[in-house]
Amino acid sequence: MKKIMVLLGAMTAGVMVMPVAAFAHVVVTPTQATIGERTAFSVSVPNERDDSVTSIKLAIPKGVSEVMPTVIGGWEITTEKDRDDVTSITWTGVIPTGQRADLGFKAQTPAGAGEITWKAYQTYADGTVVRWDQAPVEHADEEESTAGPYSVTRVQDDLAEEDTGAVATDTNNATLALVISGIALVFSILSLLWRRRKE
Repeated sequence: MKKIMVLLGAMTAGVMVMPVAAFAHVVVTPTQATIGERTAFSVSVPNERDDSVTSIKLAIPKGVSEVMPTVIGGWEITTEKDRDDVTSITWTGVIPTGQRADLGFKAQTPAGAGEITWKAYQTYADGTVVRWDQAPVEHADEEESTAGPYSVTRVQDDLAEEDTGAVATDTNNATLALVISGIALVFSILSLLWRRRKE
């Protein structure tokens, strides 16, 4: 019992000393959405450094349209455009050390299934820019790093999945009906033969 308690204590301590930065990603949610759907997105921006965050810039990937940032008190919001398409949103404000902000916007997801990669750039008061624009790598050491993984939203065609399920269900029902009809036919033939034999 004592050995088990020691082992549990060591595991807990190991979790407690994991690099704080591993939990400090800039994350865009939701992680799943439906094609061509108007969706509310949230950008979670934590600050676990010794300096205040002063701005966060989010690049808007191609295919994401009708982008509209949500007003948030104390923050200035600017957008960059290519013709009518918003290509980035920049929130300028202050996130003190040990605090976080949730910055929102609405947008329409792409018309086809796939992945949206959200690349973000987090600027601190001392001028340091942390780039959240790298492909996710397992077991990466991000402590005091100026680069980290981007967020991903998987866009799915729910209607197609539902249609596929419906087709499968219809096929199963048709097969069952055919089997029942076959059994009924066999019983009818056997019954007819039995009657003739009896006569």
